[in-house]
Amino acid sequence: MEFKVHPFNTFNDYFCVDIIALHKGKWILCKHKKRDTWENPGGHIDEGETPLEAAKRELYEETGAINFDIEPLCDYYINGEITGRYFKGNSQVYFAIVHTLGELPSGSEMELIDFFDSFPDELTYPMLRDVFSIALERKQRIV
Repeated sequence: MEFKVHPFNTFNDYFCVDIIALHKGKWILCKHKKRDTWENPGGHIDEGETPLEAAKRELYEETGAINFDIEPLCDYYINGEITGRYFKGNSQVYFAIVHTLGELPSGSEMELIDFFDSFPDELTYPMLRDVFSIALERKQRIV
């Protein structure tokens, strides 16, 4: 598995986005309907969509967030298999402060969301801990 974090906007092409989100000072993590682990909101960028548009869409689809501030955090490159799926390419990561949560939209891939003081051990994508540490620094600057 190759995974390396880079400054935001390092690359020209991105296949997906990840969002590290806070609500009332706690991390928002999602539990996918097909997995028993926790993950941050995120997903593939649709054709014709910018990474920021994808991040906003994914944050809503996977958490029900309807009012939030979102800003760049970092990029990463990945090349390897995780949970039986192969990933290769560049991703942009965003940091979001969620002010208002609604219900999970119908058709969401997520079963539920929960709120954490720290990141749990049971992560779907454990290599993102490097990104979480950057988000933690950002959280400490705004609290």
